[in-house]
Amino acid sequence: MKPSSARRTVVGAAVALLTAAGLATPASAATDSDLTAQASAVRNAVVNAAKSYLGLPYRYATGWTCSRQAMDCECFNRNVIWDATARVTGRGLQLNYWLQGQINQGRRTTNPRPGDLVFWNTDPNDGIPYGGDYDHTGIYIGGTTVIDANAVAGRVRYDTTTLGGSYRPIYVDVLTPNGY
Repeated sequence: MKPSSARRTVVGAAVALLTAAGLATPASAATDSDLTAQASAVRNAVVNAAKSYLGLPYRYATGWTCSRQAMDCECFNRNVIWDATARVTGRGLQLNYWLQGQINQGRRTTNPRPGDLVFWNTDPNDGIPYGGDYDHTGIYIGGTTVIDANAVAGRVRYDTTTLGGSYRPIYVDVLTPNGY
């Protein structure tokens, strides 16, 4: 046996014994702090991905016609969440095409964190049947700030909303329940 092979064998055996004794963990085992760091990195990546779309033109899309050159609010969420989760973890989270599906894909929260989705009703008299009373969505950035693909503004932009305000937004965490 070559010296380098013998050394690898001894080191491997030592790691195996320490692992079996509970004194070491395999390199592939993630610690709680690793998972917390990854979750934080994903949320930061979501915010940065949302910012990268600022100024992009708005275009109404019907579900599967999402584009990266122009998009509506649901497509914006899909692209941002996919980009961020794929960049950090190597596996992208694919959101539903429709607003109500995106709401149902996560868990509602009253303590939103950057990277959560926000949904609100911009016009209670518009008669839009999907999404319950909610007809608009964006990415929560922090405070009262969201980034959304806005039809009125005609582009992806910073927007504001307040929890419990006149539009009564809901916040949905799609990252944690889906393992990010």
